[in-house]
Amino acid sequence: MLNKVVPLSFLVFFAICTNGYSQGEIDQQDKVFFRNERSFSGSLNSNGWGANYRYAKRLSAFSSIVFDVDLASIRHPKEIKIQSLYLGGWGRSHVFGKANEAFSIRAGTGYQKELFSKFDQGGISIRFFTVGGVSLALLKPVYFQKITKFNYLQTSAGVYAIPEEWESSLFDPAYMVDDSYIRDRESFFKGLGETTFLPGVFARAGLCFEYGNEDRLIHALEGGLQIEGFLKKLPILATDDNSQLFLTLFVTYRFGKVIDAKGQK
Repeated sequence: MLNKVVPLSFLVFFAICTNGYSQGEIDQQDKVFFRNERSFSGSLNSNGWGANYRYAKRLSAFSSIVFDVDLASIRHPKEIKIQSLYLGGWGRSHVFGKANEAFSIRAGTGYQKELFSKFDQGGISIRFFTVGGVSLALLKPVYFQKITKFNYLQTSAGVYAIPEEWESSLFDPAYMVDDSYIRDRESFFKGLGETTFLPGVFARAGLCFEYGNEDRLIHALEGGLQIEGFLKKLPILATDDNSQLFLTLFVTYRFGKVIDAKGQK
């Protein structure tokens, strides 16, 4: 996924930049120079997805202090989703060997600086931002339907094993080389009350490309790099091959509005 996200993001940025500079018109609306901002975003990360709330408080005409709150998923790089062998594509897709669903709640503060300003209507401004803070990993156990009894059906084409009885169970590492004992994955809400927590820290930096015709509305694409670490390895898979440090690339669409604006013509 990392190889797909990065080239796609730069193609989108290039297209928007080209459109902004080639079709810009003289902007007749009041220019907003001193502005606080409130925005939301959704992101695709090289190890999952994320959502963000940001409040930016203007320090000067070209710089702001930012406050971020995030919720994001964390995937193991070796996760591969498969379907049940017995339900003909009607079962829930699952990751063989998965022990926990992992999510991260983050809160941080940082700095944002405008590198290039938007002068024309439909133009683009470019900002650099960096944010750091604390993380809290949420680890929710994943339950499977473990088959305890098969019914063997003899046909002219051979012998078929049909699940007859099963029980709700966490993934058993004893079956790490054989997925034939898993009938299906249980509902996401199964095990929600058994969620555990693990603290950590994060830091990220990137570029924000803000575009649009309305100076008081925010439409932007962001891209950058994030590093996040926890006190110990996150047991996402039921093996020893887990990590406590995650290096992530992200692409984000951000939308919001300017508040407490002060401008001039």
